[in-house]
Amino acid sequence: MLDKPEKTQQLIASLKAALPFEVDLTLQVVALLAGQQVPIIVKPRQNVSDIIYTGDEGGITCQIHPEETQNAIFISLTHVRVRRSLPFASAVIDYQKHRTKKMKKQQGGM
Repeated sequence: MLDKPEKTQQLIASLKAALPFEVDLTLQVVALLAGQQVPIIVKPRQNVSDIIYTGDEGGITCQIHPEETQNAIFISLTHVRVRRSLPFASAVIDYQKHRTKKMKKQQGGM
């Protein structure tokens, strides 16, 4: 199990209560979107319009509707950066570190 169920549910509740909020996409995400077969060019700063939990496999996912496209984009919370001034920022950072560590450990054990 990657996620801690109780902590994850608390974080999801905090994130949903704060909607919409701004995030910064990582450079890797921006490059990945731009490099697709049908390129999606987006600004690095976006607003999260919804939070979806995709289970232990996908984790917490942010739904974003960039002005530059008519399509929604779903991005893992581990691939965005939240402003440290947001009240839930430390919980997001803890979640990202924990999930990344667990994923690396799982991949190493394969």
